[in-house]
Amino acid sequence: MITLNTERGLLRIESWDDIESVPGYSANIDPKTVKLKEIIGSYTFDALIPCGLSTCHQPHGNGFLVAAADGRVTNIGRICGKTHFSVEFTQMSRVYLAAVRVQQSREFLGELKNRLPAIAAEVSAIRSGQYGAGWINTRINQLSGKSASLPMPIVNAVRQAVRRGDGSLTIERAATKQERENRAAAADVKGLEHMRRNVAFAIEDRVGQLEGFTALAPGNGLREVLGVIEPFLAALSEADIHSLPDKQLRELSKVGGELDANLERLRILIVAGRRLLVRQNIQQLARFATSRAEEKLFDQFLRELPQEGF
Repeated sequence: MITLNTERGLLRIESWDDIESVPGYSANIDPKTVKLKEIIGSYTFDALIPCGLSTCHQPHGNGFLVAAADGRVTNIGRICGKTHFSVEFTQMSRVYLAAVRVQQSREFLGELKNRLPAIAAEVSAIRSGQYGAGWINTRINQLSGKSASLPMPIVNAVRQAVRRGDGSLTIERAATKQERENRAAAADVKGLEHMRRNVAFAIEDRVGQLEGFTALAPGNGLREVLGVIEPFLAALSEADIHSLPDKQLRELSKVGGELDANLERLRILIVAGRRLLVRQNIQQLARFATSRAEEKLFDQFLRELPQEGF
């Protein structure tokens, strides 16, 4: 692949034959008789291309296309460039690579801007649609205790499930007589002498499993993901890409480079939130209510949830 930096933007050429047909191209230039004017392109090939300097001709896979002050054009590798043209070549290569990066960023943002209507429509539907991000976020805040609308025993059960990392719901109870005897018997095993007979202890029983529990995990907030995506979409919509200052161009390109990953993360979190917020799934938390008043409050929450999955 050959990349030429032209006044009209980056030009990409697949064939080396097209370079050899460029007016002024020479594959045999004496570096002692020329003065570099500028670097006009770069190339990367699996097949090795001979250096265009008469003193070298060493085949290489990566190099630059350079224009001489006398109008001739040839190709050289980085080593020959530094060897024969020293600081001048180093400065030119930096200028060229910086210009290419700027052009690539403008092209990339231009492509994203063409996709903007479709992306904006999808994000809007995700945010505001039925059972969308707004609806999900409100109920996740209730379940996680960020808004004081559900009984604390239920909120604590949800928090414990999240801390375990597997969404399992558990209750703690006193050990039965048989369980105490079994533990006492284990004390006779070498290494378990610290277990003492007839000492009360608690057992943790698994009583449920929350589907879609990842929607509750720290760092998976829909508000945070949308808070990255939506400002970028607004900035890109307003930006004149061809006249953006370099700093703003770099910043937009950096966030833009993460856009597809953030969109996919948003879709995954929406799916998880909808799996979580199904009445049959959340009904498992009812057992943690400790009073009739807590049961009634939880019932109100349940009535807002769809009975079946999406």
